[in-house]
Amino acid sequence: MYLKIISLFFIISFSNISGLCQKDNHIQKIESYLDVLSQDENFGLSIAISKNGKTIFQDAYGFANRSHKIPNKVDTKFNIASIGKMFTAVSILQLYEQKKLDLHLPIGKYIPDFPNKNIRDSVTIDQLLSHQSGLPLWFSSAFAGDPKSSLYTLEDYFPFFDTIKIDQGKVGKMNYSNVGYFMLGVIIESISGLSYKDYLEKNIFQHTKMEHTDLWHLTAIIPNVATGYVRPTNKNDSWKTNLHKNMSGNPAGGAYSTPLDLLKFYDALRNNQLLSSETTALMLQPKFKSEGWDYGYGVTFGIQNEQKIMGHLGGFFGIRGELMWFQNIDYTVAILANSDQTDHIDISHFIEILLSGTQDQILAFKNTIALLDKVYQKKIMVNEKGLELFKNEEFDEALIQIKGYHFFNNQDYKNAKLLLSLIHISE
Repeated sequence: MYLKIISLFFIISFSNISGLCQKDNHIQKIESYLDVLSQDENFGLSIAISKNGKTIFQDAYGFANRSHKIPNKVDTKFNIASIGKMFTAVSILQLYEQKKLDLHLPIGKYIPDFPNKNIRDSVTIDQLLSHQSGLPLWFSSAFAGDPKSSLYTLEDYFPFFDTIKIDQGKVGKMNYSNVGYFMLGVIIESISGLSYKDYLEKNIFQHTKMEHTDLWHLTAIIPNVATGYVRPTNKNDSWKTNLHKNMSGNPAGGAYSTPLDLLKFYDALRNNQLLSSETTALMLQPKFKSEGWDYGYGVTFGIQNEQKIMGHLGGFFGIRGELMWFQNIDYTVAILANSDQTDHIDISHFIEILLSGTQDQILAFKNTIALLDKVYQKKIMVNEKGLELFKNEEFDEALIQIKGYHFFNNQDYKNAKLLLSLIHISE
């Protein structure tokens, strides 16, 4: 039924391809797709979209608290995970503008008492900002899932740095590192004399009137907040909250915010209200090239059909989110979800196709929905003979992967395998 409804939706929505350039049609299609996705009982997110700096759509779906059936609202606070790295990058660059730091000197100049001498004497701020320091993703393989309620200040994390080693083979290359952004927070505190939390409040949140954004400790009672939900790991398991896996807000991420506040932040950033035009350009300049996307200072970049897209993803246990700015047409999209399902990936992919896709990509998306409808109504057999029918068709492989992993995450391995096998039908 779920995919059948999607199929009907796309037959109606995409019947007039020429209407895609109209703003109202964009929002109408996004709303319609969200209405379909929200039929899943585990669906939960909040979304806001602006055009030319003006908010044109915001809504919320699902429950902020499933136990008490408290619905998500547009002002519900969500954990934004690594989207918060943008706050850290802006803070560092504000200090750079004030000539209080040099991006290319070893960090020991600013944190001489930092416990790990090797890191202190060799890693630069530029390398930390662009994830090219050779530092690992986390302090240890177990750290991400360990309880963290006893960690209150950045100094509380210092013992974890003792055994960190630089991977020299990855220095100067992209190697995403939360550890590196923790260190940037230590530098901000050392230079400014403020806690990381207080620095953001004074220099970013108040300045941009982000009234629903802050960093809270893991054990804090946060008003109007969305609880994060972690999907089951096996068929005998159940959904759980992320309270014992989450972490307090920190320089690598974990602040709480709303989609509308994130639009305010990005609007202020791109209009040079947080940094000078020269420093904003420095932040938004790709520092390395890779397949599919690039990274600047706390910002990701992508290009689809000459449409420039920049922003940042966020994800952790029970948390997913994305901030996207479609530069050429000046749409900004903020999506925050309180589960680790593929919900936000599904809608963000749809929005990317809608706002920057070619007619062929839009039609491939429609073909994929039609394929999924046929598969799940069992109008075709899922075997070599049945799949032969689709070898000459164009499909959206990303959408098939999203739907396949959605089933995989719900332990529906049969349907997951079925969908993921379709990716290879045209090879």
